[in-house]
Amino acid sequence: MDRSEQARLWAAYAAQVRGRVPEWPPTGAVIERDGPLVRTHYGTHGTVGHQPLTDVPRAELAGLVRRQQEAFAARGEPVRWNAYGQDPPDLAQELAAAGFTADAPRSLLVADLARLAPNRDAGAGAADVRSIGTAGGPQADSSWRALAAASGPHAKPLAEFEADRGWRCDPGDLSLLFEQGRVVAAGWTEVARGTEFMLVGGVTEPAAAAAFVRHWTPPGPAGYCAAEAVGELRTALLAAGFVELTTVRTLRLDLAVAPARTRPVRELAGAEEDAVWDRLRTGFGFRTRVVDMPGFAAPGPSATWPLGDPEEELVAALDRIVRRGLAAVTPAGEQVWWLDWQHPCYSADPQRVGGPGQPQWPGRAYPDGDFHLYVDPDLRFGTFGHPWEHTLTVFGAGLLGAVGAELTDLLGGPVRRRD
Repeated sequence: MDRSEQARLWAAYAAQVRGRVPEWPPTGAVIERDGPLVRTHYGTHGTVGHQPLTDVPRAELAGLVRRQQEAFAARGEPVRWNAYGQDPPDLAQELAAAGFTADAPRSLLVADLARLAPNRDAGAGAADVRSIGTAGGPQADSSWRALAAASGPHAKPLAEFEADRGWRCDPGDLSLLFEQGRVVAAGWTEVARGTEFMLVGGVTEPAAAAAFVRHWTPPGPAGYCAAEAVGELRTALLAAGFVELTTVRTLRLDLAVAPARTRPVRELAGAEEDAVWDRLRTGFGFRTRVVDMPGFAAPGPSATWPLGDPEEELVAALDRIVRRGLAAVTPAGEQVWWLDWQHPCYSADPQRVGGPGQPQWPGRAYPDGDFHLYVDPDLRFGTFGHPWEHTLTVFGAGLLGAVGAELTDLLGGPVRRRD
């Protein structure tokens, strides 16, 4: 690949990937623009992205850096800021002056997967690479998690890759390399939707890089794969057909206090979601057939209200009442779960969602076509929306006391009670 082609690829990467605002934020994250900068607030940390700031005067850079410090400090989030070789030196100097410390530089590598296509099948029969869902698959022992934890550094650690996943988010792929039925390496990528680029999050074993490159599918007819790498992984990717575009280093600003350990919202993993549905069946008589009504044996104290037609005003009012009640009875730092039968389910911190600059509450209380539940993970209190009986049941003394009067004002008197 000649220099002009490398320059074109860097321009495409800078324009399409750097400072990109995805159509849907990562699960539990909030994205904000500040002039040429894009802040992503994860609740546990934050990142800053932008295209090259070559036209921003030094005095403006200082102001931009200061505003980011203030925005993340207000949320209690440490900051990561990637600076590239083509960025003006003034940026790194301003970040250092503000207290940011720099990681060692990495190489930004890119491969044109379409051009590598003629070689993609070469040796493919010798490599048993399989894509799996991040919540399960053929590897029941999850040994690949240990491989991910013991390797690196990765451009996006596996834990972050999994936390970002959501059915609306950018598509991703977790692949495993098997030898004699045993997992020997893992690699994970995400497609930056709306761009030409697939981004490598991590590869646990540099020697397996070529096998993963053959396995990865380009995001379109002119698909590119970008990776950040050092050492043996860099060497392996270069040998597999990648070229180096520039260098990148992460500058970090930590806090004096420990940040939150979990995001405000996260998607439940398959095992924990299955477990709570099983508990609802065995402990609460949860049934999903149309003939099984009410389909939920709420413990006392509880009350069940009739629901009207799903007009937006009623649905919104119902959400406001239920969510205020959940926030009132959920201790700080604890979670509530939103369950949607046969759909993705979520955990949320009621104190960190729904407010200005916070991620939205997951789901809705109104059972619009499916069973919708907001529940305490230990099932001490919650709501149960029945889609065919058109009712909302509230159980747990604290939650019932917090929302009962308002629900009666909105919906009329309960049709069932249990003391």
